[in-house]
Amino acid sequence: MSEFESIAFDVTNGIATLTFNRPKYKNAISLQMREELPVAIKRVATDPEIRTLIIAGAGGSFCAGGDIKDMGSVTSVDVGRNRMRATGTLLQAVASIDKPVIAAVDGPAYGAGFGWAMLADFVLATPEARFCASFGKLGLAPDFGLHYTLPRLVGLARAKDLIFSAREVKADEALEMGLVYRVIEGDKIADVAQEMAQSFCNASPTAIGVSKMLLDQTYGMDIRQIGEAEATNQAVCFVSDYHRDAAARFLDKQPFKFKWPH
Repeated sequence: MSEFESIAFDVTNGIATLTFNRPKYKNAISLQMREELPVAIKRVATDPEIRTLIIAGAGGSFCAGGDIKDMGSVTSVDVGRNRMRATGTLLQAVASIDKPVIAAVDGPAYGAGFGWAMLADFVLATPEARFCASFGKLGLAPDFGLHYTLPRLVGLARAKDLIFSAREVKADEALEMGLVYRVIEGDKIADVAQEMAQSFCNASPTAIGVSKMLLDQTYGMDIRQIGEAEATNQAVCFVSDYHRDAAARFLDKQPFKFKWPH
């Protein structure tokens, strides 16, 4: 029996797949899901055998955001703040994963579901994918990091457009705006996500990890700080087993392990 009920979680050959699994409710985030998601994310972050994470949704939806039925249980400012502080802790845990994260978005990615997708390093979308910072329709402010991710992805003016208007963005516009890496037919998106994830299983976890963490900090650093961080990162990579093996392969005219899929 699975340890989870509202999500599905699988680890196969170094690839973790986390699936929002409430298709009847377009995978809206319930209170139970709020308890289960941190468990899965902690395993991804701490298990050295896991090299990459795919996030998806079941039944033709990615995630419709928070379950509105549960919002009625917020009876005071303190209750709401405590719930959202827990959400903030989960947000930081996802953002701190030093492994590639791929979001495979089909159908709606609304509210917090939009936030989850934007935390991924690569967002794949089907033509049916729809993104919306829908909070304003409910008189709410965005959460799950959208105030952080959207300005960095699309610029401040477009971030204000998406948040203030609460309008829906379809896959082609999301691609043009830079929210999405690729648009892929629905029957192929799972295979493409797996292919990308598998390529990362053949990459250096050290190099990917230190690069991801530094890239996520660059807007708060100057060129001197980045130079110092790069020096440290490269020194760590130089002594890794992966680099030594890759250098030996190059000198022996052997193919590299890492190859990016096309």
